[in-house]
Amino acid sequence: MRTALFTLALILGRSLPLLAQPAETPLKTDVEMPRAQLVQLYQRELGPLFNPAQSDALYAAHKLIEQYFAQPDKRKDLTKSIEATGIDPNVLGRITRIRMHWPELKGGVYYVNEKLGPHNVHYFLGVPKGYDRMKSWPLVIKLPTADAFVTEPRPDAEQVKRIYVSWMTEELTKHADAIVIMPLLNLDELWGPSYAGMNSVIQPMHHAADRVNIDPARVYLIGHSMSAHATWNLALHYPTYFASICAMAGSAGAEWQRVRLMNLRNVLPVVWHDTKDEVIKVDGSRRIVRALRTLKIQVEYDETKELGHVPPERVVAACYERMRGKARELYPKTVALQSNRLDTLFNRNDWIQVYQPTKTGDERRLLFRHGSGFMVIYPNSWKLEATRDKNRIDATTINVDVMRIYLNDQMVDLSKPVTVNVNKRGKFEAIVKPSTEEMLKDQVFLGRGWRYYTAVIDIDLAPAATPSARPSTRATTTGAR
Repeated sequence: MRTALFTLALILGRSLPLLAQPAETPLKTDVEMPRAQLVQLYQRELGPLFNPAQSDALYAAHKLIEQYFAQPDKRKDLTKSIEATGIDPNVLGRITRIRMHWPELKGGVYYVNEKLGPHNVHYFLGVPKGYDRMKSWPLVIKLPTADAFVTEPRPDAEQVKRIYVSWMTEELTKHADAIVIMPLLNLDELWGPSYAGMNSVIQPMHHAADRVNIDPARVYLIGHSMSAHATWNLALHYPTYFASICAMAGSAGAEWQRVRLMNLRNVLPVVWHDTKDEVIKVDGSRRIVRALRTLKIQVEYDETKELGHVPPERVVAACYERMRGKARELYPKTVALQSNRLDTLFNRNDWIQVYQPTKTGDERRLLFRHGSGFMVIYPNSWKLEATRDKNRIDATTINVDVMRIYLNDQMVDLSKPVTVNVNKRGKFEAIVKPSTEEMLKDQVFLGRGWRYYTAVIDIDLAPAATPSARPSTRATTTGAR
């Protein structure tokens, strides 16, 4: 029997055109930006590293980088060609964020229904008036709730379109200086915690970066009620990407979520809840705020009285303002990771990664209340915290056998030895050579342009193991796209 829940993407259909823009302004274009504009972007991205005499070489390398991401089957040969340019991997890492084919877009709302690797991406993209592809813009991801789509009778495609366009127009008014994304809600998956549900948010974020110039230090996630639950869950599993989140009347109460709270060390949660909320009790927010503060993680909490479940406009505006006031340090000095899931991507936070825990215990499969599939967790969690000071890195671990540290020229002086101490014992001391290959592989893993890392240190903590700075392909087993 057909489920009462339905997929909005099917309602909208594959033939839905772009919205609020003339047909001659496509969201995707094969037209390359003028060379002068690309050189200007190189200069902005590189700052003092920019050498005008190197412009032609940068341009040639950039064309190869575009091919690298567009032609996965040729990446091995393209890597050799990129390396043959002789350009410093750290310079290449910085310009990788720039897309040669960012289109010139007018302000308005666009509907996107495209393929990104194995993923179908469905989302509404809001482009502010005066958008200029020559500068990077904040990104605000707004997760709508299901309320408007579970009415009787069900809204048809035209009504769904009008609802989203109205929401997007309102968000663009609130964030006139930002790109806005609103993913298309699938009522079977919601926004997770299933893989399909979470990917319905994360993959549009990756896809949008190919279409508009997004500032990776200013990416924000917002949700209310069921979408606030999702906001917490997404931030806990993908903390590298967000500067701040705004969670209104929601929480993350499952133990497999709470074990990840320390992952928000460099993400600012802005939280609102009302004491008279009869839909989602205020204790949910109180508990997670209290737990974060116990971990000495900054959180901004606003608890009101007599307002109920739905925040008034003044509360929303205040939450937005505090959230948008946070810019993320792309390469923070202190990072933390705790996990009880073996998924490669869920064991990475900024510049640290756990490859292999020591003892996981027996796996436990959890079925999702909403969404397809299941997830596997383990009773024994593992933890890694690291702090860097110039060329010294001090890390502490619990239940970790193999770990990796990612570095670049903004974090350490790569011309000098890097020292790594783990649990107060020296584990590594040597010069680490930058690698274009490692940088590009990690860009595929994390998603192009969000960060760049050109050097890696793998450390085995198991008995009798020898630390090394050897390259590894394990980071590419589960990619961001």
